[in-house]
Amino acid sequence: MATVAARSVGLLSDATGPEVGYPGLTGTDDVEDVLAALNRMAGDLEQTATQLTHYLEDEFAAGNLTPEPGSIDQNAPTVAAARKALTDVQENAQNLTRLLTTAETAMLALRPGN
Repeated sequence: MATVAARSVGLLSDATGPEVGYPGLTGTDDVEDVLAALNRMAGDLEQTATQLTHYLEDEFAAGNLTPEPGSIDQNAPTVAAARKALTDVQENAQNLTRLLTTAETAMLALRPGN
């Protein structure tokens, strides 16, 4: 599912690109729709990162995580690094949500000239 989401974002980028004449954008309403959808996606990314953190913690607590053969890493520092990175993802997704809300609000005030 994550691969499908990544491909979809790539297609969205293609549909909104100036190099191909913005084929997916016909007006400010389209921009508002894209911003609203990206905002929902950012919230979902935050939730997904939270769920991945819980899964990692549960698997570590259950003793299901072991280092790669030949690795000198201990489990606890590696899990801590992953937990920190996922926390950063959550915080960045929150920031992305705030920024997209600001952009969407600004777009609501814009209308194309006649």
